[in-house]
Amino acid sequence: MTAYTALFTVIAISLVLSSATVFAIYHPMRKLLDAVCPLGFTAEFWTRAAVTVIYLMPLWVVLVFGLPDLQRLDHMPTGEIPRRALAAASFALVGIIVATGLRLSSLRAPAYDYPPPVR
Repeated sequence: MTAYTALFTVIAISLVLSSATVFAIYHPMRKLLDAVCPLGFTAEFWTRAAVTVIYLMPLWVVLVFGLPDLQRLDHMPTGEIPRRALAAASFALVGIIVATGLRLSSLRAPAYDYPPPVR
């Protein structure tokens, strides 16, 4: 496997796993953020920020930890590169989902009208 093939393989695996995760949690997360955010645009911001993190963090983890040393590619079995990419991207996604879930579980809907009335 060449260095370019390995690079494109790990990037594709990361993007596919991130897309599946976003597809699975986007609407429930958006509804939860709509309920706890005082303004609609804050829910939109945090939803987009979460989606960005769900794409970028696994990509970074895969490129740093999942991609083997490019000089040793000739000595590695072909299945080792996708296996490492799947493991690294899955680890990153589970960490992101757990951290997001813990943070969102502690949020409560505001008990006041926001913004305050203008006098």
